[in-house]
Amino acid sequence: MEPSALFNALTSYASTRHWQYIYPVWSRRAQGLSIGINLHPNHCCNWHCVYCQVPGLQRGPSPTIDTHRLQQELTDCLNWLTLHIHHTTLTLRDCVQDIAFAGDGEPTTSPQFAEILDMVAHLMQQRKPHDRPANLRLITNGSQLQHAHIQHALKRLHEMGGEVWFKLDAGNDGEMLAVNDTHLPLALHLQRLQTCCTLCTTWVQTAIFSRSLHGETVTTPTLPGYMEALLPLKQRISGILLYGIARPSQQDLRGCIQATSEKILEKYASTLRTQGFRVRMFV
Repeated sequence: MEPSALFNALTSYASTRHWQYIYPVWSRRAQGLSIGINLHPNHCCNWHCVYCQVPGLQRGPSPTIDTHRLQQELTDCLNWLTLHIHHTTLTLRDCVQDIAFAGDGEPTTSPQFAEILDMVAHLMQQRKPHDRPANLRLITNGSQLQHAHIQHALKRLHEMGGEVWFKLDAGNDGEMLAVNDTHLPLALHLQRLQTCCTLCTTWVQTAIFSRSLHGETVTTPTLPGYMEALLPLKQRISGILLYGIARPSQQDLRGCIQATSEKILEKYASTLRTQGFRVRMFV
């Protein structure tokens, strides 16, 4: 079965199971089938990014997670996948690019994040190496990296061979506010990125898009400021994931967001590469 067909079949199966925390997605950045873990089925997040595709996104507390149910759902998902590829020459590692903590809100704001990460680690250790997804990832806005329990969890993620995708969409404080709707100073955000790099393999992920403001088209992040922010961390980060907006934002109430052309994305990528950064680009 082709991976895309496997994804379609899994999506159909998931719809009959009514999973609350586990969801399959075809990921551009992971380049294939990804199994998402959603610790915010209540659609709450501590940031409110203007390009976010989560419907009904709101600010609010993290919900209490039924860890037993989450474990059952993830086990059900992996067992279904194993059953449907057993007659092929493929392994689960071939077909599933990652298990990703992502979902409808910032995963690390959940008080149960570290506990659930340990549970996933234990579940993976019980399976044979070829019977596990290729990677374990945390997709994060990095806003909780100052907390010791999150730092400890990232060390655990590193021990498991996992990696972090750390959000950076701005080249200055104004862009942090306009894009991510946070008053967090960019300098402090970069300190947390540096901390993250010391704890676990870290990629920076950046959404590049254009906005129509007062009759002008502005692309963020502005390249000079963004590059200046990242240059001191060039040797610490594994690379940069640049991507455009592929689906409509659910937060862009004024309709000012425009998809970025491949030409603009390529300009960012090529400029960053000339500075020695490893860059992957996703239109």
